[in-house]
Amino acid sequence: MITSRPQQNIVTEFESNSLSAATKRFVLHEVQLGVVQKDIKSYLTAKLAPIRKLYGLRDSWPSTADIDTLSCLSSGLFIFAATSVKFIGDANYSDPTGQLAKLLRSTTVLEGSSPYHHLDQLYLQVLNHAYPDISFDLAGRLKLVVGSIILLRDPLSARNLEHLLNLNSESTDSNHRPVQTTLIHLHSVVILPEDDTQVVRLLHPSFFDFLIDPKRCLNMKLVVDPGAQHTLLAQGCLHAMRDLRRNMCGIESSTAFQNEVPGLSARITRYIPPHLQYACRHLASHLACAMVSDILVDQLKPFCSEGLLYWVEVCSLLGDLRSLLLSLDTAQRALAVRHPGRWEYMWLTLLCRQVSARRPK
Repeated sequence: MITSRPQQNIVTEFESNSLSAATKRFVLHEVQLGVVQKDIKSYLTAKLAPIRKLYGLRDSWPSTADIDTLSCLSSGLFIFAATSVKFIGDANYSDPTGQLAKLLRSTTVLEGSSPYHHLDQLYLQVLNHAYPDISFDLAGRLKLVVGSIILLRDPLSARNLEHLLNLNSESTDSNHRPVQTTLIHLHSVVILPEDDTQVVRLLHPSFFDFLIDPKRCLNMKLVVDPGAQHTLLAQGCLHAMRDLRRNMCGIESSTAFQNEVPGLSARITRYIPPHLQYACRHLASHLACAMVSDILVDQLKPFCSEGLLYWVEVCSLLGDLRSLLLSLDTAQRALAVRHPGRWEYMWLTLLCRQVSARRPK
């Protein structure tokens, strides 16, 4: 069995004579709703049983009616069922009966409504229950952390995300874990390993679609603006890259080819931490989607004049120099189109020209 999204090149290849006769196409979203809901009922029954056993609840919990209602609310979306189970069994509340009741009270079945209507209601319920009267400070930190997770080009661990966003700058406590603290009540929608060296992920990309759409996420305090978030990530990259210096990996010979450097991979791991690797790889892609701000421009100026060659060196060591050139050119063009006539682009243009001039022949 081969699974994929319906990308045109894949679909076209499987429609060719050589494959069409030997394969059968099965489109998941065309399966009858009744069939899917039967599977979802089985899923809910199986997943809620361990929760019932863990908390010593009656054998009649959850009721058949509750399972039927949750199945109808899912509208054929397994992500609704999966998120519901995590919400009901969330150990931070340790109240599955109450969690189920809140879910059923706050989410109503509407005939003919979009399946995403019910999913949006569920996501709102998760957020409003986790943060019933959220302060602007916590909302800002939550948007910064969650917004970064959904827009990162490569996933990072909680600890490395903290380094990238400079969240520990005002704390001297080595046990301070701002990402873990901020996300502690969002286990229903965020995969947050206890080990903060493991990557943090969203449970499902639909949560990303929900958070960036103010027509779906009705809690305006928590709507993520992608442009503003990319700007913050670009600033985080530039801040992290202040640690760049000449010969980061302590390579003895300046004339040796990279394949001649003993233990290069181990050197990279030792001397270039993951958040700094991320910053070097993806600064340009965040710049391409960012909004120009005075803070961003003020960070770009010294970087163009002082950190450029060190950036080129690290990207070369990472084997990512070509991608850097392409994404940097894209960033300059994108920003120039969105904000024509702004003098700040002289810095991006200078950056592009300087990097291009220093690329290996």
